[in-house]
Amino acid sequence: MKKQLSLLTAAAVIGCASQASAQGLLNIGRLDDFDRSVPLAVTVGMSAGYDSNPNSSSFQEEGSMYFGANLGVDYNTGDRRTAYNFGLVYSPLYYVDAPPNQNDFIHNVRGSFNWRHQYSPRLTLSNSAYLAYEVEPNFGIGASVARRNQNYLYGYESLAATYMWTRRFSTVTSYTLFGISYESDDLKGEDMLSHTFANEFRYAWSRVDTLALTYRLQFAAYDNGLGDFTSNYLLVGLDHKFAPRTMGSFRVGAEFRDRDNFGSDTMPYFEGSLTHSVSRRTAVRWYTRIGMESTDIGGFGDRYSYRTGLTANHQFTARLSANTGLHYIHDIYEGSADDASNFDEDVFAFSLGANYNIYRNVTLNAGYSLTVSSSGNEFRDFDRHMFTAGIGARF
Repeated sequence: MKKQLSLLTAAAVIGCASQASAQGLLNIGRLDDFDRSVPLAVTVGMSAGYDSNPNSSSFQEEGSMYFGANLGVDYNTGDRRTAYNFGLVYSPLYYVDAPPNQNDFIHNVRGSFNWRHQYSPRLTLSNSAYLAYEVEPNFGIGASVARRNQNYLYGYESLAATYMWTRRFSTVTSYTLFGISYESDDLKGEDMLSHTFANEFRYAWSRVDTLALTYRLQFAAYDNGLGDFTSNYLLVGLDHKFAPRTMGSFRVGAEFRDRDNFGSDTMPYFEGSLTHSVSRRTAVRWYTRIGMESTDIGGFGDRYSYRTGLTANHQFTARLSANTGLHYIHDIYEGSADDASNFDEDVFAFSLGANYNIYRNVTLNAGYSLTVSSSGNEFRDFDRHMFTAGIGARF
């Protein structure tokens, strides 16, 4: 598994964005966005804040002040036929009074590389690669555990080919490889690598409606071998243009999962998104996914999850902007040796941030985030508040 994940890292690091907007949950109904108006941008910044519960403890909360830094680069280039986007950001944190078993100095690195090439009027190839080494759970990706532990390495690589057979009928064939590796000894058995092959048949029913029939085949392998499975997905869907600036994408069907150790199941599956650009100043996005996921807890064979979230950005004035995010996860853990230990868990995450340009390329920023976990397992209950303020520059 370590060798396989290293290969995934090598593949993903070929292109490493300061945002993960093309990955995981945020990949649902994604539209490629290559901003060629700003070919190259470099960002630097520093911040300070307070974390009420750095290690997501259930019983011994120990808050700490922290200091952070940020160094990033984004590069966009290309034309109508070929476009590229590359990004890399490094954002370390230093905790003044880190609690026991928590590192004082924490490294966070995110990178991505996206490209799209129109090989012919009928055939378009696209690729999305993402690599992250970080400590915070990323609710927008939906891949890591919901509580903070030690650093983890997450990699994602997806290659797709879209072919227009007629003016109305097209197919999208893709291969996706992703994996996650945890530094924490408690989660080592949950290191996993997944391969997904998919083919989607699309028919443009009208100028605003496109019908879809999707088949996916997924293979997943874990370090502990207990969670290994093979899944088949059969989904029907609709992409609908509600208005010139409002797009929706929905897929519904079933997952047929065959586990090596915990038997087989057929469960409902749904994913959907709505993207609304109120204007050039405002963007809103909603996503939902319902289906089986990796358990991330040893001894459990099943985790059925409902995830939903809303993100929004608004430019109030030429100087002032704000962003917010709401994420909710409901997990059902089952399949343990002792049925009495099965439990449900709810995680709520909220964030709010503001940016103010004091000069053309220098920005003051402030933010607040809240994460609350309410679990049937009392050792997984926690709440956490984070406050931050800083300054950054973009060149």
